[in-house]
Amino acid sequence: MSIQRRVTLALILVLLVGGLAIAVLSLANVSMVSELPEAPIYGLTLGSILMLLGFWRGVDQVRYAIVVLLVLLAGFGLNGVFLADYASIAIILPPVLALVLAGPAWVVGSAAATIFILAARAGFSGVYADPLTLVVYGMIVGGMILARMVTEAAQHSAEEQARRAEAALAQSEDQAAELARKAEELARQNDEQRRLLDLVATLETPAVALAEGVLLAPVVGHLDSRRADLLTERLLREVSAKRTRMVVLDIAGVPAVDTAVAHALLRAVQAVRLLGCEVTITGISASIAATITQLGITLVGAQIARTPQEALEQAVVATANGARR
Repeated sequence: MSIQRRVTLALILVLLVGGLAIAVLSLANVSMVSELPEAPIYGLTLGSILMLLGFWRGVDQVRYAIVVLLVLLAGFGLNGVFLADYASIAIILPPVLALVLAGPAWVVGSAAATIFILAARAGFSGVYADPLTLVVYGMIVGGMILARMVTEAAQHSAEEQARRAEAALAQSEDQAAELARKAEELARQNDEQRRLLDLVATLETPAVALAEGVLLAPVVGHLDSRRADLLTERLLREVSAKRTRMVVLDIAGVPAVDTAVAHALLRAVQAVRLLGCEVTITGISASIAATITQLGITLVGAQIARTPQEALEQAVVATANGARR
């Protein structure tokens, strides 16, 4: 239930309870109350009941009916001294309820209608035709309208700020979702890149079985420290897994050898030999042989062969000699 409907229901109940209370007091012959006309009293009670029924049926015009009812009660319910000599506080009720239930136009209309009815009943003389009374009443009604306008402006500003906050929140959620999507896409790309790097590393350092217990590891291209580490790691893994007794390290595809490359090869040879596996280096060209000699590097622990086929033949011969012994 909206706030407006709650306020309307509360006012209907107040009018109903007030009408019933006044009717009971009138029937009990309470002083002053018993002097009130019966029509306004029972009109207030009956009108409240009818408006309550209309409210439960969802009739929005009930709130305007409350204002009209209060105008009629204030206009036709005041008698005696309150009609000619003294202004009753009851004339404030219609514009006050109009301020709560309707709008500024209803505030002005209800106030003007109440004063007009009372003045007409008094023959356009007396307190309700007095300029001072009209000025004061007009000031009160004007203050009500200004208060309503300020309240509506503040409510509108609050609603606008709430809409902006909701829009900012929605934008933040969209940005968060976009960042999450980009992060997921970046993670997927990183996984793909890592997979490709692993594939490239595998292709850079292949290991092929030449015969039972003999593994060929051709090296193609420039051999830097990263490739040397990958080569050593892969050879150690393959030798350990396949119980290899001999590794043929073919460097025919290496264009040049410097001190770093030579030491990288030596580290690979020594690591593989620690697993009890012999290492034969093949594919040493004349220029590479000259460079190794000039550098004063000795390939200690490694056998030398011209080609992988020759290394394989040496391995077969060595195996045959070992068998004869």
